[in-house]
Amino acid sequence: MSEFTLRGQDQALSLLRAAIASGHVGHAYLFHGPAGVGKTRAALLFARALLCERPVAGGESCGTCASCAAVLGLRHPDLEFLVPLPTFRAEGRTERQAEEARSEARAVVMRRFATEPLFTPVFTRPPVHSVEDLARAKQFLSFTAQREGGAKVLIVKGAEAITGPAAHAFLKILEEPQPRRVLILGARQPRALLPTIASRCLLVRFRPLPTAVIAEALASRGVSKPVARLIAATSQGSLGRALGFLEAPLDSAVREAPGEADFTKLRAAATELFVRPKSAAVLGPLRRARIERDRGRFLTVVSLAAYYYRDVLRRKLIGKDAPLAHADLERDIDADARALPVSDVTARIRILDEIASAVQSNVTAAYAVAAAQYRMGLGPDGARAGARPRAGAAHA
Repeated sequence: MSEFTLRGQDQALSLLRAAIASGHVGHAYLFHGPAGVGKTRAALLFARALLCERPVAGGESCGTCASCAAVLGLRHPDLEFLVPLPTFRAEGRTERQAEEARSEARAVVMRRFATEPLFTPVFTRPPVHSVEDLARAKQFLSFTAQREGGAKVLIVKGAEAITGPAAHAFLKILEEPQPRRVLILGARQPRALLPTIASRCLLVRFRPLPTAVIAEALASRGVSKPVARLIAATSQGSLGRALGFLEAPLDSAVREAPGEADFTKLRAAATELFVRPKSAAVLGPLRRARIERDRGRFLTVVSLAAYYYRDVLRRKLIGKDAPLAHADLERDIDADARALPVSDVTARIRILDEIASAVQSNVTAAYAVAAAQYRMGLGPDGARAGARPRAGAAHA
């Protein structure tokens, strides 16, 4: 595993190197941490070390044999890589058409992962691991390894999407470990999994990435530095989340990537809807930003607005030295920091968190915005400075 180049994950990588060097490799691991910080890449490199045909000193992979290349290309017969996908069921679509669409999306995701280690798929609907996915995994583990006495590795990305019957099917796999079979689960948080699943895994923590690292990665992809800094500051330490802002949902009819200009449009919608509304009407801004029916884009707008108020709070509590996510809006942030009490700023952040949860529970975006504006005391023509949030009113 000498080719690990994952920045900021030294502790996690040291644990994996020690397991390889000692030969004491566990049956099941849970890699947990934010999306897009290197969990999948680390899992693939760990698998490469376990499946290498000519391991070097310390058990690390040679990096040159056919097996090493096949693992990183997701083509190795002793490697199974599961990624959660939406069901693709929709009105007017038969069960067979939905399954074909899901298979097509799986092929796209696998190709992207083979060439882009930090790729994070974006979907408009919640992805899941189906019972069929877990049945396929169980069958894979039951087969004999290609090399005599060799290992077989199962990687399950987004393990928190294992729910219901699929979770019980996976628990059965964990409860019946087989020799030389290694399971690697990736999840944002251990508590997102069934306790009976998480407790049977060795935990390996992956840390959030520094904002500067994420901004540098975005700039290397052609994003302008101001927008790269804003995306990095609002990505919660996740390069995958940052790249997701610029990624088109795989289950959307619109396949063109949003891009930098589109992200700027979303930020403008965040300020118009949740900071300084220009009118009482909410449908116009929702439609201009194409977020009226797109839950993912709408949640991005809510997140950007919440970071604006966090900037206001930081400026109030820390002063001029406070780093700002929305650095180009410093004048507005200073004005709000002078006008709004701390309790009002924290109330607005809480309201935005609540409507984000409400929209994920099928509350419409228009109603959520109207309720938030009312509760936050917002109005057109700047009639907001010092307005008291209405606690509990028109709860979304």
